[in-house]
Amino acid sequence: MKRVRRLIPVVKRVPVDPVKYYEAMGELMLSLMTGRSVQVIMQQSGNVRLVKSIEGKPIMINSVNDLRLFAAQGGLDFMASVRPIGSDKVDVLVADVKVKQTMFNTPEGYLAMHLASNAVRVGFEAVGIGNVLMYFDGMNGFKVLARLTGDKGVELKDATRLLGIIIDAAQRALKRFSRFSGLMGDVTLGINTLSKVKVFRVPLSIHWSTKLSAIPVPRFCVKNFSLMDAEPIRVMGDPSPYSFITSVKVNSVDINSLLANEDYVLTYRVKAHILSNLRLEC
Repeated sequence: MKRVRRLIPVVKRVPVDPVKYYEAMGELMLSLMTGRSVQVIMQQSGNVRLVKSIEGKPIMINSVNDLRLFAAQGGLDFMASVRPIGSDKVDVLVADVKVKQTMFNTPEGYLAMHLASNAVRVGFEAVGIGNVLMYFDGMNGFKVLARLTGDKGVELKDATRLLGIIIDAAQRALKRFSRFSGLMGDVTLGINTLSKVKVFRVPLSIHWSTKLSAIPVPRFCVKNFSLMDAEPIRVMGDPSPYSFITSVKVNSVDINSLLANEDYVLTYRVKAHILSNLRLEC
């Protein structure tokens, strides 16, 4: 296994047996891993490292047994490519909602995170991407993820451009919520996961640093989210609240057609949709 760089976790002890955890959660994770190259963060005896390949070959995880075998060797955190194996086209879109840790300490912080995450989600909806998954990233925010049908994969530059427009529109729309203006400075909307990292943490994976699970958010209700819900022992004790992730459908949308006009035209269209449809209610 190729060692890339040493990682220093905030929480060193893994609170559950990773083998048992991934045996319990594996079926829910596979739909976003199968057919993609995977990167694994391994933790053994306090040593944490990122593994991108084995003997020069990409890592493939196509079954719960594959997950179990990696977990038995110290595999803790799993990240999948935004491209399917054998393709240079992106078929997974991921937007980032990063927040400061203090946001998790107050009810107003949760409301602000709820608004920001759902502004991005409604922005996806505005361009015809209505089937999305929102999930805690395991550390400092949330992801909004959508899959495209196999024949609708797009060039990375076009996917990046579209997400940039959605993020811009969401930021403009959020300025209208003056009640939360003091908190929105602690929220950062971005697209680094897609444009730079090009791999996403698989929902329900255990974050290598915090040792919290990257749990999906039922009904997109971030304001009801709790860090305690992301404790792996709780998650594996009752996976049923997250079973809906296996039914999140792919989206068929012509991104090239969307990008045919000037960016500002689509930006204002998306912004108008967000302002008309964004709600604090779940």
